[in-house]
Amino acid sequence: MGLYRAGAALRYFLFSRHSRGHGIHSPFVFRIINNVFRKPIPSSVNEKTGYIRQKMSANKTIIRVRDLGTGSSDRRRKERKISDIYSRSSIVPLYGKVLYNIALMHPGSDMLELGTSVGISTLYLASASPGSRIVSMEGCPVLANIAEKNLSEGTTGNVRLMVGDFDASLAKIDLPGFSPSLVFVDGNHRKDPVLRYFRKIKELILPESVVIFDDINYSKEMQSAWHEIKSDPEVSVSIDIFQMGLVFFRKGMAKQSYCIRY
Repeated sequence: MGLYRAGAALRYFLFSRHSRGHGIHSPFVFRIINNVFRKPIPSSVNEKTGYIRQKMSANKTIIRVRDLGTGSSDRRRKERKISDIYSRSSIVPLYGKVLYNIALMHPGSDMLELGTSVGISTLYLASASPGSRIVSMEGCPVLANIAEKNLSEGTTGNVRLMVGDFDASLAKIDLPGFSPSLVFVDGNHRKDPVLRYFRKIKELILPESVVIFDDINYSKEMQSAWHEIKSDPEVSVSIDIFQMGLVFFRKGMAKQSYCIRY
């Protein structure tokens, strides 16, 4: 862990609260704590994702990676082992649970993911809501191929992969009436692109939506982006759980911001 992230972790430890919901006066946030952060996910989902995790962890094949963002501390290397990519960029089970349980709250709705990697985070979304149309975007064609194979083993075929630059992909989603109520952003860790994606996402989403940003404490730049996002006047509720930041769009709700121990 770098010096900045170590400091961010200490600040989070000192200032995060309400891990069990005690002292939360918002019924909506209390429900998120109990139905998302504290709720276990089915063992079948753990088994499914665990199988893919084991396969990726054991895969020492070296591939040539096209990295459009700064999602890995190893980003300067063009050739990497699949096992290394998995270990550095894939969501861990603790936060995969967040994606799964959030997706359960939006059954059958459209979902959008920026940053497929090897497809594990996508698998959590698709497993929770097999009736959803899920668009997942990946900048590296080789990784997209790996993700497609992984997803073919674990989903009901409700995921569409788009390969290429996120700005271009966001501009050409051609599914009729595609309006996500859940968006997960985990593919670029620079402030300007993240804020640009956020502006475009706001044009796509439905009311009562949630947008989840990964690695909000990855760097000072990402922390700055997170502060701008949660301060956006259209955001009603923001929740910081260190690795992730969640913003909710809830019309008529007074603006609230939480740092919750997870």
